[in-house]
Amino acid sequence: MKSKIQKKEELGLLKNKLPGSKITIFTSFSKAGEKGLSVAQMTELKRLLRSLKSEYFVTKKTLIDLAVRDKQYDGLDVYGMGGSVGLVLGDDDPYAVAKKVYEFSKKNPALYFWGAIMNGKFIAIDTFLEIAKMPSREVLIGRLVGMLTYPMRGLAVALSEVAKTRT
Repeated sequence: MKSKIQKKEELGLLKNKLPGSKITIFTSFSKAGEKGLSVAQMTELKRLLRSLKSEYFVTKKTLIDLAVRDKQYDGLDVYGMGGSVGLVLGDDDPYAVAKKVYEFSKKNPALYFWGAIMNGKFIAIDTFLEIAKMPSREVLIGRLVGMLTYPMRGLAVALSEVAKTRT
């Protein structure tokens, strides 16, 4: 059990890190009556997040509620989140962090999502999952380039065929 001093330090740390985080994902790593993430899985998650300049932060719901209370995010109910709550504090590209954490959860079903804070607003789990399932930036750019070059390639092929028939 943590002392009041430790809890105050943790609350101060949360209040400092939450506003600077580009994405904050609310997760549950252990539900009542179910087996949660093992120590090895938790270490793997933390290592994965470190590579993305992010971290996994586990604390009491009361401290999380105190840290976000003055911001008043619509739809955020910390006490309504079941099980042990952990926060992913992402300082890097929010879409990359969401995607990596989602991929980790597919391999480790004990990790459950409750939503996220992104761009100063709380987004529900369904919206968060849509963001996490989006293709990467490189894939989207590749698709865009392909769509833009398709008409020119089609014209080039047609002109090439016309040139072949005339000779």
